[in-house]
Amino acid sequence: MKTKPFILIALILSIALPISCKSTDQSDSNKKLLFTKKTGMVLYECKGAYAGKTVEIYYHIPSGDIKSMPVQIIMHGKNRNGDKYRDDWKELANQYKFIVLAPQFSQEEFPEDAYQQGNVVYNSGAFVSPDAMIYPIISEVFHYFLDHSTSQATKFNIYGHSAGSQFVHRYLLFNKTPEVNKAVAANAGWYTFPNSNIAYPYGIGNSETIIGVDVNGYYAKNLIVLLGTADTERTSSMRQTKKADAQGINRFERGNNFFDYSQADAARRGTPFRWQKAYVPGVGHSDSKMAPEAARILYGK
Repeated sequence: MKTKPFILIALILSIALPISCKSTDQSDSNKKLLFTKKTGMVLYECKGAYAGKTVEIYYHIPSGDIKSMPVQIIMHGKNRNGDKYRDDWKELANQYKFIVLAPQFSQEEFPEDAYQQGNVVYNSGAFVSPDAMIYPIISEVFHYFLDHSTSQATKFNIYGHSAGSQFVHRYLLFNKTPEVNKAVAANAGWYTFPNSNIAYPYGIGNSETIIGVDVNGYYAKNLIVLLGTADTERTSSMRQTKKADAQGINRFERGNNFFDYSQADAARRGTPFRWQKAYVPGVGHSDSKMAPEAARILYGK
């Protein structure tokens, strides 16, 4: 039987022409790019347990190839000033060539028990499920940035100062954080000690058995506790309760005691301890003065 001419032509073309596939650049060109300016803000609408709430993402992108730049998430203090924290890190980002994302959690939608303390427990004191805590929002923000930029990052670093430091160390404790490379908790006012004999928020209570908190995994994370040696004033913004004062009389003491307890607890458990402790000599409770040392630790040689 003779092959029809149009079938023969089709067979030749199918062999001669390469199969088309979508390149990364083509995929990027189809994205709705929102993170395009050097410095700006993008409004993010939360999902899951916090659907209906919004987070402002203040960002700064240095000149250069966005695709290959590290991503640095910055957590603000109690004044809810993500724009200031972004600005504190802009020149550092330009120097070391990393992208700054500073999500701002409003006081109205995320009060202290939600932001600093993560909505970890109900009013009754019972632990909520991990996906109902505030912490998954960080991964959401990261992926929202990836979906609306040309970045090809797979991990990020995270830093928090003061109330943001409270957020960071509890975020690492109550969340698996596989996308976190390094974390810096600077000058927290008070801490959640990984001590099952102390109820949350000063300890972890029975969270290991109730919701599967992994303290051994917590100690294996790359956390730097960064302390200003002059952060010794008992200011009105620092929590001054009997349970908080049991951690130390000022932020510098509390940070040292938190690190030392955790290091000793890891030894008792016989589990690896990857944390580091670092000091910024002569610096008090100031993000703008702590940031340069944090950036050097994270990105310097």
